[in-house]
Amino acid sequence: MEINRVPTGINELDEILEGGYPSQQGILISGPPGSGKSILATHFLYRSCKDGKKCMLMLTQVNVESYLEQALSIGIDFQACIDKGSLLIKKSFQTRTNKIYNTERHGAGIGFLEKDCVQNVQEIPDDVEIVVIDNLDMLSLYHSTEEFADKFFTINDILFAKKCTALFLIGQEDSRTKHTIAQHTSFGNIELYTDRDSFTGRGMRQMYIPKIRCTYLSLEPLNFKITKEGIKIEKIFQRDEIIKGALGSLV
Repeated sequence: MEINRVPTGINELDEILEGGYPSQQGILISGPPGSGKSILATHFLYRSCKDGKKCMLMLTQVNVESYLEQALSIGIDFQACIDKGSLLIKKSFQTRTNKIYNTERHGAGIGFLEKDCVQNVQEIPDDVEIVVIDNLDMLSLYHSTEEFADKFFTINDILFAKKCTALFLIGQEDSRTKHTIAQHTSFGNIELYTDRDSFTGRGMRQMYIPKIRCTYLSLEPLNFKITKEGIKIEKIFQRDEIIKGALGSLV
């Protein structure tokens, strides 16, 4: 089945995904802190802006200045995109900070603070084609499993109706129940990990892609590094290729 693709902004990942993320679908990007979720999304946003698409970034845990500084650290400058209106940034972090300050003054709880997330998605302008929500952790924190499932399904459904290609970033909770719900609801999943090589003791980052619908996937883990130019991917387990090569040399 041929479907339209949107480039990820990372050439190696585009090759693996047959051209990029499936267009007008939602992809879940999960992983612990420091695994590279935001950087993966930054590549996608920048490439989409360069391709002339209108993009929306919804930040829930960091302020805009911190995000733009991180982008600059890998050589990506969004200022021109912001100036010409190809990148819109929803300042959910600053909004929540102000609400927390006000609720503390009045002695109220803060559980309601993430309850307007669906409304924020509904208010995305109709001409926006690309959406990144960085991230869903606060939505997960302040809602029960049933509420999270309902809200995530609704968000996904709204963006599908708006014909947006979306990335949903999320951490990995201890129980993984909400993470599993998000995996089943999303059109595709990319999991990022941090680990240590058992022989060298060196830290390493890995990417695993268990599901992208309408896409052939080898389920082969990928090793990647975060450099001054961003994410660089290389295969770490190439057993099939090695075996084929060895057999070929014997023929």
